[in-house]
Amino acid sequence: MNALAIFILATIFLSWDASRGVYVLLSLAALVILIKLRPPMPRDFWLYAWPIIAYVGAAILSVFFNEVTDSAINRIVSRFFLLLLAVPLAGLFCLGYDPKRNIWIGFAIGCIVLGLIAFVETLILDVARARGGYNAAVFGSIALAMTSIVIASYHRLSRMKFGKSLFAGAILMGVCAMLLSGTRTSWIAGIAVLILAMNFYLDRYSLFRRALITLGLIVVIGLAGSTLPIAQKRIEYMIDYITPYVTDAEQPPLNSLSMRVELWKAGWQMGMQDKLFGYGPGITKRKIKNHVKQNPHLRVLMNLSHLHNQFVQSFAMTGLVGLLSLLALFCCHFYLCIKYLGKRYIREVRCLALAGLLLLVIYLIKSIPGVPFFGKYYLMMYGLTSAIIFGSLFGALRESPGASATDGRQDT
Repeated sequence: MNALAIFILATIFLSWDASRGVYVLLSLAALVILIKLRPPMPRDFWLYAWPIIAYVGAAILSVFFNEVTDSAINRIVSRFFLLLLAVPLAGLFCLGYDPKRNIWIGFAIGCIVLGLIAFVETLILDVARARGGYNAAVFGSIALAMTSIVIASYHRLSRMKFGKSLFAGAILMGVCAMLLSGTRTSWIAGIAVLILAMNFYLDRYSLFRRALITLGLIVVIGLAGSTLPIAQKRIEYMIDYITPYVTDAEQPPLNSLSMRVELWKAGWQMGMQDKLFGYGPGITKRKIKNHVKQNPHLRVLMNLSHLHNQFVQSFAMTGLVGLLSLLALFCCHFYLCIKYLGKRYIREVRCLALAGLLLLVIYLIKSIPGVPFFGKYYLMMYGLTSAIIFGSLFGALRESPGASATDGRQDT
């Protein structure tokens, strides 16, 4: 399983079809194994699984309560099922958990590969923003997600030969990939990741010392990153976007921010028209196009297929059922992470919980200007990563020496 996970993480931008194909086959194999063995799963496993099932189920219902189109079916199969497949995969990682197997290496290798891709694109191919051959925003967000998992892995990687070098190199390459993508949301999420990680690793220090060290790191990284031309340009653009709103301009020029505001308004109106199940993936895209046609100043958005906000997108596409399912997913997964961060649990469990928490924070922040639970790369990344993290966490609770089978707490 480890080798296949490494392959998926390393090739997600090098060869999407191969990466997705291996992920699907691995998940289907996991489903067959679980059906055959029918192993008992811990109660918290279902707290992980049911919100995912509910969210994907809401998307399916939104299609059948509206017009069933090829476009809608295609989006359900090619996108939402990538998240649903995480459930059997998490069960397999739980069932096959081995304390000697290092599940973190795949994310370190993934960071190094993404860093190399970013350097090749920006330095050799002279691409303005590293995009992994697909999309800069997606590339930067996934680079940050992998980096955050590596940050949580120090206690395991540091035990390996050359593990500390791998840890430092992976983080450096992951951060470079994120910065060179020019994705501002990832930069903001990166600050949140750093604050949470430092609070975890420096918990023996006072709150003041933790805040001081974290602030110092943020300043150092910010000063170093601000020397990059791409960072300077992206910051200038951000200031230009915000200025019309601060100065109360009557009609802000169409830019990244005003475009999102227009889409959020349109999405809210769509959701209010079909509150329970929404319009489904296919009709929602058609509604966006109709809205653009009715507003000539938005013609630049004609080919856009989403509403640039996950909560608005879920409300318009899947109604209140889908929106509440998405909120349940965030709440349940956050609860599991916070629960197992406690010091009474062994280090492996706590670090897995930290990895899950950092991943969730990234996806939550990204949900404000983007749609991470709608895009195919995002959905497969969350599916695979959360399956590895939570599956391994439940397995570690079961296998931990000196821990009870029910909750994995250390004997005191």
